[in-house]
Amino acid sequence: MKYICSLLLVLSFCTASAAEPVVWPLKIDISQSSSFAEFRGMRLHAGIDLRTQRKNGLPVLAIADGFVSRVGVQHRGYGYALYIDHPSISARVVYGHLQDFQGPLKDYVDAKLQKMGSRHGINDFFGADRFPVKKGQVVALSGESGSGPPHLHFEIRNFSDEPLAPALFGYRPVDRIIPSFHHFYIEPMSHACVIDGSFLPKRYALEKNSATTYKLAPVPAVSGKIGLQAGISDSNGDGNRYGVENVSLKVGGKQLLERAFQRYSYEQSRQATWVYDYFKSNQKGTGYVYTLFKWPFDTLYFAAGYPAWSGLLEPGIADPACTEFVVDAEDFGGNRISAAGAIVYQSVDFSNAIGVEDLTGFAFSHFEQTEHTLVVIGNLGKSQKQSAARAGVVLCRDGSGANAALKALLSGNRIEIAFPKDKRWQGGAWIGETRVLAVSLLIDSNGATMAMQPGAKAVFAKNSLHFPMFCSLTKSDQKAAPGGNAKRGHLRPFSAIWTLSPTDKVFDAEVKVTINPENYSGNMQKLGIYNVSAGGNYSHNGEKVEQGALSFSTRAGGSYAILEDLVAPVLSYSRKSSDYHLGPVYVFKVSDLGEGVDYLSASATVAGKKAEVYSDPDKSEIYVVRPPGSNHKVALQVLDNAGNTGSVAHTIK
Repeated sequence: MKYICSLLLVLSFCTASAAEPVVWPLKIDISQSSSFAEFRGMRLHAGIDLRTQRKNGLPVLAIADGFVSRVGVQHRGYGYALYIDHPSISARVVYGHLQDFQGPLKDYVDAKLQKMGSRHGINDFFGADRFPVKKGQVVALSGESGSGPPHLHFEIRNFSDEPLAPALFGYRPVDRIIPSFHHFYIEPMSHACVIDGSFLPKRYALEKNSATTYKLAPVPAVSGKIGLQAGISDSNGDGNRYGVENVSLKVGGKQLLERAFQRYSYEQSRQATWVYDYFKSNQKGTGYVYTLFKWPFDTLYFAAGYPAWSGLLEPGIADPACTEFVVDAEDFGGNRISAAGAIVYQSVDFSNAIGVEDLTGFAFSHFEQTEHTLVVIGNLGKSQKQSAARAGVVLCRDGSGANAALKALLSGNRIEIAFPKDKRWQGGAWIGETRVLAVSLLIDSNGATMAMQPGAKAVFAKNSLHFPMFCSLTKSDQKAAPGGNAKRGHLRPFSAIWTLSPTDKVFDAEVKVTINPENYSGNMQKLGIYNVSAGGNYSHNGEKVEQGALSFSTRAGGSYAILEDLVAPVLSYSRKSSDYHLGPVYVFKVSDLGEGVDYLSASATVAGKKAEVYSDPDKSEIYVVRPPGSNHKVALQVLDNAGNTGSVAHTIK
């Protein structure tokens, strides 16, 4: 059924295209700067971005006969955005980040903005008779409104507003650059699954046999269910990272899973993290890391027709003891790559006991989690004698005093202990008199409110987690350091550093975190939640003030602190320039140390008279309309999001 539906979908596009050939929206050599459905943080990219030769103002053409169905003018987002319905190809085209519209639509928008007394704030819809367009008609000018630098966002949707790959309509720029494999990853998908002597995921480098073929040189040994992931990157030689059009996994010549990145719905976009591994894809030198098995909660169209858990392997049980596999990938230019490998089953004997005396000198400082196992990790001091590598069981005691024999892997100066996802371990665990596991809360799909220490709480809504996870919200540093610097000013801390764990998992829904400021009696607007990096650097996270506390929502763990922002933004005169919409302008640069600039709060006078201002946050610039003449005294002020006022007065010749 999957193949019939896909064939009908493609045939409908081909039939429409044959009846009404389409053209590219730009009359220049086409060069993409991004691809369809590529990974954008925790969402998918709905179109493709076309370069405009680093220029604004290139003519943008209608790709077929149709009519303008919607127009938008926003300060951010798509900026000047144009929506054209093309019944002949059963598609709606969206152009984003335009400089301006053309023809009667431009007259309509200009008149409405003038009546509104604003430079943005339009989101209007039209019927088929209001603004008809013809194939090849210039309907807009390319720009960088909403988000720069200059480019054209080119998006095709069906009439249900589901993004479609432009490649389905023939929009495939010439592409002679072959994608690359970076690594394979093996994920444990059952409790106490062992991968090359570890309960944790493993990463493997690949050998390149030719321009298009790769090989997994080592043969990993596993015991238990596993899932594969592949790191793949594509480019057109400019350094940008693109996604591929399809990726598939075959075992013994049988295709277990294929993902075809050709269509999705906006409601499905948040499922991007089930297709791309968020944390691995954000590491350097990995490309996009594609998950080659299907989660049961993945409803994306990319692998429609494949049942839940397609792609999982279990060598020696459900699969041959030596499982040979092939991963194929193809980009939107038709360039194809292939990587082959094998995985063998290796039985692990856990019948031997690992006693307390075997663990003398081990320090248990942290744990890691997979979907099915909590892995406590102990390390031996450098001066200690290393233990012989072996598997076995370790006797661990829970908070009630009851013992359990848990599987463990001892190797030289490291031991891993596999704890089941069981609430008995929420109170911690001990081996003899040594604590090996701290207090945490096991949260499942039912959700929970977690308030382990006074001063903060986290609310996991129902279905925030699909798999039980040991979670915690604790003070990782009782005294946070000030933010900022001596030159610009300091941001004073008013909380400890709180860490929400796990920090390496994506939550299925937003988790609401609330932190109370400590000993604060000032203006709550001045307080903000800041992310704390592993190196101790701060970046503003965003927050809401609620009943004397600060709250925010997140789909991943991390470390956070409350800082007070009393430091005003800094303004400096840059140059004279000319803006397409504003005309002659004075350009000012602006920067802020804390919560960020509130660009829409900017106001100015020129020679004592109120002047119009606008801004481009991507460039950290504010524009003041310049009247005729010279020797103008310009006074400009702007707020930051903490309510601090920055100002500058400058006489410009």
